[in-house]
Amino acid sequence: MIAARSLTRRFDKTVALNDVTLTIETGEMFALIGPDGAGKTTFFRIVTGLLQPTSGALTTDGHRSFGFVPQRFGMYPDLSIDENLALRAKLYDLDARKARPRAAELLHRVGLGRFGARLAGNLSGGMKQKLALAAALLTAPDLLLLDEPTTGVDPMSRREFWMMLHQLHHEGLTIVVSTPYMDEAEYATRLGFLHEGRLLDVGTRTEILDRYPRPLVEVRSANRFAVRAKLADVPGVDDVSLFGTVLHVRGSESCGTSLADVVRRALDGLVASDAVKTIRPSLEDVFVLQGESACGPSEAPGSPTRQPRWGGPPGSPTRQPRWGGPPEGSAAKLRRQARASGGGAPRAQEGDAA
Repeated sequence: MIAARSLTRRFDKTVALNDVTLTIETGEMFALIGPDGAGKTTFFRIVTGLLQPTSGALTTDGHRSFGFVPQRFGMYPDLSIDENLALRAKLYDLDARKARPRAAELLHRVGLGRFGARLAGNLSGGMKQKLALAAALLTAPDLLLLDEPTTGVDPMSRREFWMMLHQLHHEGLTIVVSTPYMDEAEYATRLGFLHEGRLLDVGTRTEILDRYPRPLVEVRSANRFAVRAKLADVPGVDDVSLFGTVLHVRGSESCGTSLADVVRRALDGLVASDAVKTIRPSLEDVFVLQGESACGPSEAPGSPTRQPRWGGPPGSPTRQPRWGGPPEGSAAKLRRQARASGGGAPRAQEGDAA
């Protein structure tokens, strides 16, 4: 079990973690979600002992050892796959008679069995992460930590990587993984939203979605920019966001009537009535609302500086940031990073990172 109590870490004037209290039970696959700079890597560094908290405490009761896959590839690029794992076994004082077949088994499991002689520096991004996973598992840890392990990896390799993680989890390994990808995070047993060092919400996917406090409507239309412009000043409409080929329309806290009826009336003559329907939120809807709520009054819904999400199509001179202020505020950054994933994920010890 990992237990953080009022965990805080400061770097000069920057608060990387701010009073984080969190418990991760043995046997879980826990996903820590957050944009760049949220504090995910700082949390992992404290768990691994690479950093000490400024205040608060963290314990890892019940775990004999851990494996760590960091963001940055940490294997020696001028050594082969086999040489890297052999060196790792020596550094951890593993019995060579046991380490050699263990390494061969792990390489076969991650799909690198026939590439043992290849230099680590010549591997693709996906193959490097598979090697890092094999290295982290070499000591047979009972806790596996992964800091954004599939960032920059192609969709097929991401899928293969998550299939391996889910198999390891089903075998009883406790896994804690950070990711900015919603499609990956939603298949963990529990999730935590981390934003600017603060833990905003924790729970299962169902629990988090059930706590979403706003009405939400989906609009299907080929003329999505016209729909967005039409809804920009409609009372009770708080946000209009593009989700692939549809729009998600979020109601404000004060929306007293059916949001779907409000949207249908506003779009009468532009969109068919049956193209507007009430929906359950996605994790991205929850994540962005959580982030907006934490951004402060200047970016909060209902702020006098609030702008329509876009003033025009991408690349247009009238295009505006989501909120008044800098071209990409915290809320827009959250939305961009939540959408960063390019492919789906199945259900489902190493150095440092920045």
